[in-house]
Amino acid sequence: MEHAVFQKLRTAMAEDGFDALVAHSLDNVTYTAGFQVPSQAMNRFRRTITILADKTFARQIVVNVEEALAHEKSRFSNIRSYNQFTDHPSDLIADALTEAGVAAGRIAIELDYLPAMDFLRLQEKLPNATFVHARDLYFRTRMVKTDEEVELLREIGALTEQVMADVVDQLKVGMSEQTVGSAIMNRMLDVGADGVAYQVGSGARSGIINCKPTPKIIEADDVVRVEILGDMGGYRSNVTRTMVMGRPTDEQKQIWSVLIAARDACEAKLRPGQTVPDLWETYRSYCTGHGIQPSLTFLGHGIGRTIHEEPYLTETREIVLQPNVTHTMEPLYMVPGRMGFHVEDMYRITETGFEKITGLTFPNDSLIEVAA
Repeated sequence: MEHAVFQKLRTAMAEDGFDALVAHSLDNVTYTAGFQVPSQAMNRFRRTITILADKTFARQIVVNVEEALAHEKSRFSNIRSYNQFTDHPSDLIADALTEAGVAAGRIAIELDYLPAMDFLRLQEKLPNATFVHARDLYFRTRMVKTDEEVELLREIGALTEQVMADVVDQLKVGMSEQTVGSAIMNRMLDVGADGVAYQVGSGARSGIINCKPTPKIIEADDVVRVEILGDMGGYRSNVTRTMVMGRPTDEQKQIWSVLIAARDACEAKLRPGQTVPDLWETYRSYCTGHGIQPSLTFLGHGIGRTIHEEPYLTETREIVLQPNVTHTMEPLYMVPGRMGFHVEDMYRITETGFEKITGLTFPNDSLIEVAA
């Protein structure tokens, strides 16, 4: 029996009337094959491609230096390699689609990622094929996770939240943002993460949405925002906490209480059948009704192979939540030049409601107070 991911993708292909599905991007190739080809992330001239066609055809195409690893790690048993100096990967795609009997078929392919020169060559090789954008098919399929994917997200989520707690426990006035960033990176790698990204902003810099750490020294009464984005087994985490170096002011407590109440109102609606635009409107209307204009035009985003994927929790996405959809919610309010407030946790939609993947062991329901 084929892997569950292959089965899901073939079902989506049939629903959309496609004869074949071709992936080129790092995230969709990795999602399909079940492992990341190292050079795909580092060398844009080395194409890595997955192909599902008809009811049974499945092949992965890799540069020849990655062939042995692909045979060891890939879900595909049918691996073909090419020499990047003498062969053109589009020719191998055309050969595969011809072998599968769909050379004149309707082909879903990543038109938002495929290099123009590769696409032109593929059109030349398969003049009777119809090429259609594959983005929506992949987003829709990846949005609903397998049980295996959910377990990976739980694992990296739990590690990330624990590291957040450890780092905040060591936070002190006089540390630099960069020192905090280094502690995050080292601790995440120590506990088994494959990679990590992070944001650290203090004082006025906490009011910058993407606050890369600087040499700035953390001072008494600073608001501090820390965001950790982990990577393990190809799946991601996204956890953010906001704290005050000392006692929060009445203004800070009021802002935070609005954000948390808006989040809680949205949590009460998390269940299968809930529409994304209604969720966003619940958040937006609560915030604006209590004197806060949300600083983002979305409440959260899907999380899985990438940090940002569907469903985006915003008014423009006509998406209905269903079991095993995984996403974040991240109430965020920036006061530019003064301070910023942001809490982010990971969620899974269950058969009857939701599961908090993060936010139970080190919650941020109140502003975290760090002794100055």
